[in-house]
Amino acid sequence: MPSPKDDLTRLIQSLPDESSADEIVRELALHVMIERGLADSDARRTISNDEMGQRIRSWPK
Repeated sequence: MPSPKDDLTRLIQSLPDESSADEIVRELALHVMIERGLADSDARRTISNDEMGQRIRSWPK
């Protein structure tokens, strides 16, 4: 398994050379969020769409 540094370096290198710093940071953030989501899913730290809908409907208006 590659280290996080190796993983993110590979991601940066796959981007076009013309990428701006903002685009690179955005891609890195998206990658990290996706990895966290997958880890949460693997660890069963998720809720159903129905449960999320109920929680949203309970928010004060």
